[in-house]
Amino acid sequence: MKPSLAALLLALSTLPGPSRAADPGEEVEVTAGVVTGLECALQARAKGNLKLLTSCPPAQAAQELVVFDVAEKRIYRIADKKVRRYQLESAFGGGSIDFTGKAVKVDAVKDITTVEVAEFSIAKRPKAGAFKGCL
Repeated sequence: MKPSLAALLLALSTLPGPSRAADPGEEVEVTAGVVTGLECALQARAKGNLKLLTSCPPAQAAQELVVFDVAEKRIYRIADKKVRRYQLESAFGGGSIDFTGKAVKVDAVKDITTVEVAEFSIAKRPKAGAFKGCL
């Protein structure tokens, strides 16, 4: 028995893939979002390789910082009104950010949502040598 085209399309639609960007006005909640450079986030989403997020070179971060939601595979730009760049930089390279807010703009070409943050908390990257393990 040959599978029909409809059955094949139905099977392909259930495969996990990048999520679409949030619509303007939609409430957004991210827990443990990874702060990384834009190009690293785009590559990680396209390739499905999450190691690209934490190994992002600082030169990429100098261009633009974004938040990658690992659970939803979405990329967010953060509006400057509440969260400042230096706060995002403190989480770059191993920290994370939790935030809630409202989507204000969508870049349809790159599938990136800009969020105006209402509340947030940042877990700074750990200092080198901070973890000693079990002694």
